[in-house]
Amino acid sequence: MSGKSSLKAALLALQFLTVITLVPGLRASRDELRASLSFFPLVGLLIGGLASILIWVLSDTASSLLTGVLVTVFLAAITRGLHLDGLADTADAVASSAPAPRALEIMKDSCSGALGVTAIVCVLMVKAASSALLLDQGQWKWFLLLPSLSRFGLNCLASVTSYARAEGGLGSPFCGPETRACVVIAGLTALAAAWFLEGVIGLAFVFAAALWSLAVARWAQARFGGVTGDILGAHLEVTETLLFLAASVLAKG
Repeated sequence: MSGKSSLKAALLALQFLTVITLVPGLRASRDELRASLSFFPLVGLLIGGLASILIWVLSDTASSLLTGVLVTVFLAAITRGLHLDGLADTADAVASSAPAPRALEIMKDSCSGALGVTAIVCVLMVKAASSALLLDQGQWKWFLLLPSLSRFGLNCLASVTSYARAEGGLGSPFCGPETRACVVIAGLTALAAAWFLEGVIGLAFVFAAALWSLAVARWAQARFGGVTGDILGAHLEVTETLLFLAASVLAKG
């Protein structure tokens, strides 16, 4: 990519993944959207950096539990709740046990069922509790790293699956073998950040996120015939929560 196209791809990644809008009305082709995948882990580092600043601001005034809750709220708010919405829709579709075509219709319904709401509550509770435990142990670097690794996991999932809906959708430019070059760039970002922040343990978390994502890819391909934007969002949320949980267990041990 040229410098100009790389800048646009980075802006697209930032504006797609967060509420931050530096260039309102920014238009993009399918190829430009696909190229933005390269910068997903970098945007994750930015989100983690903002979360770390919030932790620093609250360090002298709030308990670890309250800070953990507020950081969890921040992580949801900075993404407009987009991935949580995908989590709810995916949970409802999975719970239906319906054939793939019907499950995809359920996933497209904007109304969330009981399991969808429960999935959101569980993810937020586990992330908040894990965050509080990490803060108790003074492990603030994980807050900088884990949002990046969860977005790298999304890269891995999208690169080895097809889009499940023939008519396409919001997530279709991000799926398929055409995105694998982006995984290499994204992976280098994730690996560098992991090594710099947490050393060998950080690298282990990168590979764990990748392996987990490949396992989810096989399941999604078998269950739905591929992924959708909702499944990608759900995967990011679940991956991030599992990474926070694993880091908190490691810190406690």
